[in-house]
Amino acid sequence: MQPILALKATVLAASLILTPSLNHAEELIAAIVGPIETAQGQGLQYFGERLSELTNGEMTLKIFPDAQLGNGSELLEQVAGGQVDIFPAVPGNMADWVPEIQVLSVPFLFRDFNHWKSVLDGEIGVTLSQKMADNSDVMIVGFFGGSVRNLVSKPNVADPTNLDNLKMRLHANPLLVESWRAIGAAPTVLAYGEIYNALQLNVLDALENEPEWVLRMKFHEQASNYVLTEHEIVTRPLVFSKSRFEGFNGAQQAAVLQAAREAAEFQRELEHSLDAESRTILKEKHGMNFVNVDKAAIVELVAPAAAAVIEELGLTQIVTEIRSN
Repeated sequence: MQPILALKATVLAASLILTPSLNHAEELIAAIVGPIETAQGQGLQYFGERLSELTNGEMTLKIFPDAQLGNGSELLEQVAGGQVDIFPAVPGNMADWVPEIQVLSVPFLFRDFNHWKSVLDGEIGVTLSQKMADNSDVMIVGFFGGSVRNLVSKPNVADPTNLDNLKMRLHANPLLVESWRAIGAAPTVLAYGEIYNALQLNVLDALENEPEWVLRMKFHEQASNYVLTEHEIVTRPLVFSKSRFEGFNGAQQAAVLQAAREAAEFQRELEHSLDAESRTILKEKHGMNFVNVDKAAIVELVAPAAAAVIEELGLTQIVTEIRSN
C-alpha cells in the first residue's frame, strides 16, 4: 500500500475508534399520557437533556406525548416488554408486581410536600424500588409528582363530611372507593377523557383532581366548586425497562440513573409550583369557589373505612412506617 493511502486508512480507523457516539448512539423512547407542556412532559425533557450531556450525545431521548403509544396500563406493559424505555406510571397499575406500591394512593397519608419527599427519597422509597426490580421487568429510577388532589364539584358542597350521594368519578381503587363512600359519595368509574361531557350532561357530579389538570381539562367550566380536601399528593413512579437497562454498559447505566434522579428532583419542584400557580388562576381568572374544610373531621370518618382496606391489602405496616417518618 502506498504511504499516503496507508496513512489515510490509519486515520480513518482511529476516527472510528474515537467517535463511537456517532456510530452507536442509543435513542431511548419515553412516553406520557398527557401533553409535553405538563410537569411530567417537562420532567422527561429534562431527563433527556441531562442524559445527552452526561454521555456526550451517546444517548438521546425521543418523547411521545398525548398517549400516542397507548394509555397508562398499555405503556407500562410496553416498558416491561422493552418497547418503551421510560414512563411515569400510576402506582395502582403496578400492584400485581408489588402490592405495597398501592400505599402511595392511601388518602391523607402524607402530612405535606416535604414529608412526601422524605418518604420517597428515604428507606421506604428504596425498598419499594428494590422490590419492583426483583419482582418485575421494570425498575423505578425516580418518583415524579408533587401536586395535591382535591374534590371538584358541580353542586355546592355544604358539608364535606356528608356528600349526600354525590356522583363522583374515581379510579377503580378500593382505597379511594371505600374512603369516599365513607363520607357519602357515590363512586363512579369513568374514563378520564369522558369526565367533561359527563359533567355537562349531569351524568356526573364531581371528581378528584389536582389544580393543573382541572385547569388544563377545563373542568372548572362545568364544576365551579373546588373543595380543598387535600387528600392525596400525586405520586408517579418513573419506571424504566429492566431489559434495556441491563443491555447498557456501566457508564451508560450510571448516566441513566443520575439523569433520572436529577429529573425527578426538577419535576417534583416544578409540579409543586404549577400546583400553586394553577390554584391562583382557577380562583382569580376563572372564579372557582374555593371551599375550606375541616380535614380532621373528614379523616375521622374516612379512617375506619380506609383501615379495613389497608389491612386487607397487607399495607398496615408500611402505612405505620410512613406516618411515623
